[in-house]
Amino acid sequence: MSDNQQPSKMARVVQVSHAFTPAAPIDQVSLFAGRLDQVFSCMDAISQRGLHVALYGERGVGKTSLANVLPKIITGAEVPELGAIRVDCNTNDNYGSIWRKIFRELGRSSVDPEELPGHQVTDPEDVRFRLQRLGRDTLIVIDEFDRVEDDDALSLLADTVKTLSDHTVGATLMFVGVAASVENLLGEHESIVRNVRQVPMQRMSSQELEAALDKGFEQVVDLEISDAAKARIIFAAEGLPHFAHLLGLNSGHVAVTDDRNVVETQDVELAEAKAVRTHSMLSEYRKATQSAQPQHLFEEVLLACAYARRDGLGYFRARDLRSPLSDIVGRPMTIQQFQRHLNELSGPVRQALSKEGELHNYVYRFRNPLFQPFAKMAARAKGLISDDLAGRLQDRQLADSEPTLFDA
Repeated sequence: MSDNQQPSKMARVVQVSHAFTPAAPIDQVSLFAGRLDQVFSCMDAISQRGLHVALYGERGVGKTSLANVLPKIITGAEVPELGAIRVDCNTNDNYGSIWRKIFRELGRSSVDPEELPGHQVTDPEDVRFRLQRLGRDTLIVIDEFDRVEDDDALSLLADTVKTLSDHTVGATLMFVGVAASVENLLGEHESIVRNVRQVPMQRMSSQELEAALDKGFEQVVDLEISDAAKARIIFAAEGLPHFAHLLGLNSGHVAVTDDRNVVETQDVELAEAKAVRTHSMLSEYRKATQSAQPQHLFEEVLLACAYARRDGLGYFRARDLRSPLSDIVGRPMTIQQFQRHLNELSGPVRQALSKEGELHNYVYRFRNPLFQPFAKMAARAKGLISDDLAGRLQDRQLADSEPTLFDA
């Protein structure tokens, strides 16, 4: 492109905004990066009659992005007889309302006029009969499935999985939701375990985050990101694509606004500071850490929680805070000195942590997985912790923690 054809500054700002979408799942195949294992596992299950899919993981790891692009990957592949649709669930859904949404997306050709939305669907055999009439193989993505609270709906969907599998109907159900296991998402039904391919969605690896950043910056004319800046974003994001997109967006805007063609580390530092000032997590952070008591340690204890070693399910104990908290405050700390803070952080007012177990044997975990990396960014932005100490604490955390479903 010649000089007189270069896009304006505003056009490049818009390009950055289109490339990085922290507030919404990715819906374009061209911007989707990584997750090849999950994509291949889903595609393999779809190709096998009688097998369905459960895609699960913690909040913010990109499940809905995969749910968005998988139908487009399928329809864009050389499989013209295979169709794909996606619906979202909510807390008011029951078995009938879920299937009314599905048949509406499948179109009028799939049902008789009296069977369109408004007609109650309550029988798995009725659903099987209608799906058999489609005349083509179809992927049906049921997203946000963890929001369904109706126990009867879970049981009826388990029966639906069984009858579709028993009759080798050419329709694959793909359940997507926040959960630590397939049983947690779908319930403990024998047919679910036997007929559903389990696809856990972990946090993104460093390589996957790097690929996502590269894809994003490729969408912006004459804008690159240095290796050091990229490493800083990957360090801060902790495997969560939301923060990778947020920092890519903010740092890209800084560089373009300054008429520069390379995003540098200082741009990412400014991006982190902006994220801390404007993120929706800020109100939760303030609620968790503010106190009228002088010399309180809520910020420091919350930060120590973010750097604590974790067990295989992502939980930590009070004793796991002693080492990181001692480093953060610069003096040795005992459990007695911060137990009150830990109790309040997991209490009904501050609500930063969940607490499980029995007295003297409690385990803790962040209620919102986004809170953990946010607490670390907030501490760096406020000067509560140096970059050098943050790096050392993170290295120690990664070395000491057990691998979990959510680790990359």
